[in-house]
Amino acid sequence: MKRTRTPRQQNSPAPRQDSLREQVYQYLKDAMSEGTLRYGEFLDQDIICERLNVSKTPLRDALIRLEAEGFVSILPRKGVQINPITPEFIRSAYQIIGAVEVDCLNEVFEKLGPRHIEEFEASNERQWELLKSDNYMEYYEENIRFHNIFLHLSSNTLLDQTLICLRRRLYDFPRRSYSYEWEAFNLETHRRFIDSVKYGNKGAAMSIFRVEHWSFDVHKKYLKLYYDLD
Repeated sequence: MKRTRTPRQQNSPAPRQDSLREQVYQYLKDAMSEGTLRYGEFLDQDIICERLNVSKTPLRDALIRLEAEGFVSILPRKGVQINPITPEFIRSAYQIIGAVEVDCLNEVFEKLGPRHIEEFEASNERQWELLKSDNYMEYYEENIRFHNIFLHLSSNTLLDQTLICLRRRLYDFPRRSYSYEWEAFNLETHRRFIDSVKYGNKGAAMSIFRVEHWSFDVHKKYLKLYYDLD
């Protein structure tokens, strides 16, 4: 005799808690990137739960993750505030990223060979094409790939974890339109970096990243416009 499934058996399983947490996390990240949620604001957690039809548990888990990544601050008896992008934060982030990349270059420079130079050149050319076509999202990803060509040669397993969080904090939120002039300047420093690698000049390659590419003072005029700083 064939058994008929009951309505309870036919229902889809309840969504996993980690899946709900990821959905809430992505919703908040997207809202911050798009400007729906502005830095400095306090989140209305009840409205978010109602809008997403979730309980406070996945929201809390998502907020803990966002706090660990530096996007929000959970303030006792006050609530959850979206962290601002300040000149002090940008200067500190540039200093850390620059120091990490320069130290990595010092470690891996002797490993860079003709294949890596070809990858650098192809990536930089690809970035020019994307910049000229106003495809800033793919440009951003290709820019990261350029730096990863030498970063991934390092034996330091914490590099990605350290840099990804800072990059996301700088560029994923709040998302601004790109400056062609600014990115053209960055690609020119890439070109001179590639030339330094070609000629085996480690000091010059490290100096380009330390003194120019990751210098807050060099990029200050672009950063003020990008982040709408006073």
